[in-house]
Amino acid sequence: MSEAGTGMTTGTERIALQRAVAVITPASVAVKPSRAGLVGPVIELVLTAFAVWVLATFIQVLPLWADGGLLLFLIIVGPTAVLGFVYQIAGSSFLIEREKRTARWQQGFLGLGLGTRELVPFERMQRVEVVGDFEDELGDGDLQDVVRWEVRLIKDNDRVLEIGAVSAARSLADEALDRANDVAAAIGAMAGVAVRLGELPEWALADYADDEPGDEAGDLDGGETIDPDSGR
Repeated sequence: MSEAGTGMTTGTERIALQRAVAVITPASVAVKPSRAGLVGPVIELVLTAFAVWVLATFIQVLPLWADGGLLLFLIIVGPTAVLGFVYQIAGSSFLIEREKRTARWQQGFLGLGLGTRELVPFERMQRVEVVGDFEDELGDGDLQDVVRWEVRLIKDNDRVLEIGAVSAARSLADEALDRANDVAAAIGAMAGVAVRLGELPEWALADYADDEPGDEAGDLDGGETIDPDSGR
């Protein structure tokens, strides 16, 4: 649970992102693969086990081309299934740790989410921000049906690094924005850097106002920049 308005977490909190989940604790924030991603590797493991059984049972009666095909399948799919399964269970694409004072972007599928491909010390961070495409139009001038909010880290050299994203139908864009802002606030509070929260345009806020009760005390306001020294 996060303390109101500060982004500080007193326990373990899980926030759903696009094909991922942000796991927030007092010591770290990690962006891990969604458990839904286990479906593919599990199916591959089942097919691999079945291919091993067929090859071991019928190797003497199957034609040579069938044996070769099964062996090739095992060589390619077997290791891929194991790597994918391990990555979905133990891997992560992003990890920021309070004690080490660093944020790391880690390798994906084949790297098991363990090898570091980008390392940013807290001292090199300028701010964390949330941006989206809520007002972007399609080629025919209509607004997009699906809105995407990105949580990004801006380094002191203005380089932009994506941390994660939340996608939702336009009617649920405000709820998706709240999740993205919560992740950004947690990361900013941990690193002690400013956070630029995403916001909906004023014309959209009027549409959502009729569907929602008044804001709860301590909720983060869209477009607000949190001063790391004051907690707001």
